[in-house]
Amino acid sequence: MPHDNNDGSETSGDRRRFMKYLGVTSAGVGLAGCSSSGGSTETASPTEAQTTSDPVDVTDTETDEGIEDIPQGGTYVNATDSTANGLNVFRVGDGATSDRVALVMDNGFARNSPEYEDVRPLWFENFEVSDDLTTLTYTLRDNLEWGNGYGQVTVDDYLYNIENLWTADWASHTYSYLFTVGANNDPIEFNKVDDLTLEASIPDSRPFFPYNEPLGDQWPIPQEVLEPYVEDQDPEGLEQDDEVLRATFNGNLGAWDLKRWEQQSVYEFERADDYYLREVAAEDDDVPDIFAEAPFFDEFHIQYFDQLSTARQSIQAAEIDQVYIPSTKVGNWQDRDEISLYENPFRSYSGYLGINHRANGWSQLRNTEVRQALAHIYNNDFVAENILNGRAGVQDTLHPTWGPYYPDDVSSYDGSLETARQLLEEGTSSDWGYSGDTFVGPDGNQLELSVVYVGGELDDLRAEYLDQRLGEVGISLDVTTTSWSSLLTTYFRTNNPAEGVSQEEIGYGSDNTRPSTYNFGPYDQAVSSSSWDLMLSLGFEYSPLTPAGTITSLFGEQENFNAYGFTPDVDLVGLREEARTADSRDAARQTIAEMLQYLSEECPVVFEYNPVNYYAYRDELQGMADNPAPNYFTSILPADRMYFSDGTANR
Repeated sequence: MPHDNNDGSETSGDRRRFMKYLGVTSAGVGLAGCSSSGGSTETASPTEAQTTSDPVDVTDTETDEGIEDIPQGGTYVNATDSTANGLNVFRVGDGATSDRVALVMDNGFARNSPEYEDVRPLWFENFEVSDDLTTLTYTLRDNLEWGNGYGQVTVDDYLYNIENLWTADWASHTYSYLFTVGANNDPIEFNKVDDLTLEASIPDSRPFFPYNEPLGDQWPIPQEVLEPYVEDQDPEGLEQDDEVLRATFNGNLGAWDLKRWEQQSVYEFERADDYYLREVAAEDDDVPDIFAEAPFFDEFHIQYFDQLSTARQSIQAAEIDQVYIPSTKVGNWQDRDEISLYENPFRSYSGYLGINHRANGWSQLRNTEVRQALAHIYNNDFVAENILNGRAGVQDTLHPTWGPYYPDDVSSYDGSLETARQLLEEGTSSDWGYSGDTFVGPDGNQLELSVVYVGGELDDLRAEYLDQRLGEVGISLDVTTTSWSSLLTTYFRTNNPAEGVSQEEIGYGSDNTRPSTYNFGPYDQAVSSSSWDLMLSLGFEYSPLTPAGTITSLFGEQENFNAYGFTPDVDLVGLREEARTADSRDAARQTIAEMLQYLSEECPVVFEYNPVNYYAYRDELQGMADNPAPNYFTSILPADRMYFSDGTANR
């Protein structure tokens, strides 16, 4: 999803003071997000502190011409194989949806680079942190306007969303957990100072709190739109509201307006005539001058392709302008006429083989030895070197190998099938075992596992490898391909009762707490609508600076994105809090390393790789970042700053 939410204070000195705190305490939170590994440029979603896709590099476009001389016009077409639930800010939980919403609505803040003081304010022109680190003061810009006649964006809009949507039990908002702090989930208190100023306070000083603020990456909905659904406590109605699905209330809040949307076809956006940032760029030194004129395209289209191989044919025919190139095909796209390759070695994405620990998966997957056996069978070294052609880092835990916290003592698995067979026998109950070379169950029949994924060249190869290796240890595999939206709604969401459980019974504790639709309740109560054992395609995107919250969000028993149903035998939430409240970054680093090492040993999923991503783009495109990407905070193909060399797509 959009951006890391950091901002400066009113003076540069205050901003440096605030960002210094972040430098000390930034180690404790994680940004998680899910996205298709098959090649969408879109990135993902849920977060501990924010929801983020690749944070935005907002340095001025490098050009010898003045901004006024940059050619305007043309339609930029970006290919994707990811579907999305419209522009539904209420149910953002995947990268495809969040990336589309980010086109029509900015966030509170954006980060420019790894330097903490190098940030850009967006909707919030300023926020300040108190000396005791317990209070944040947000100041909204005074030129933010809703569409559809809903008037100016004010603090009242935020307060209404906080009280009636983001923290309301009926809404099951994906990011409700952002509005509490500490192991006891103490609520953050919000107080209105005036129409444009809001204070957020916590009970006790938490050095990490300024970094883990809850509002910078939330998209509010106008009160007038929300009121009938709040009164009726009707989340289904809100999800289907046309204004919400299309974000037609975006007003002047983003660089683009939605022009046309056809599900599994195309999203067409047109340049917003009244984008608030153009006025701001002339007055605010923290906003690059280029935004006085940006964006430069007339329209920006996201064209859906069932297979990105078709999209790659389209870019050769000059029908689209940019498409993902799988690592398996990079050699075929070098030195092509009128087409260049962009390389991003800093994608903070964990690709892995998902494992279903819930009641509608194979029961023995809840045993550590069985999952370790899978890690040997589905060997990540082979995947990285032979399927991704070495264009990936081998990853044995939930952190990129180039990230600052990758542990030295991580557990790894060498691909020994002999060890895998031994672990399968040791880790399963006595009614499972080998009959000759075949692994059989209580009925004497061969074990058949199922895998589900989004069809595409890379994941087809991964599934073929998985099938082959399971066969070598006597296990058969049933393979199902599906769409991206179905993968999320049919297999990853867990808001269905397990066999013998009523819908009313589902939930954690006596009050039946349901953290989100992705973790609706305990593993033996809440399940997906279709059963599965293993899953490809879905991985998570997150900030490499702040993994502790990501770990907890994905694998904490009662956390929002634990769709897998993993039940840790250590207190991940407590370790997250220990990292958040550490006295120094080094102390937090030790705690985070402990969490990452634990994951590598337990294998809640089979960790595989963090990829190097490649994109083919037409040579007419100008204004992109340095190639290859210089750091994680670089937006590789920033549509709000790019342009065609002659002002058209030359089609």
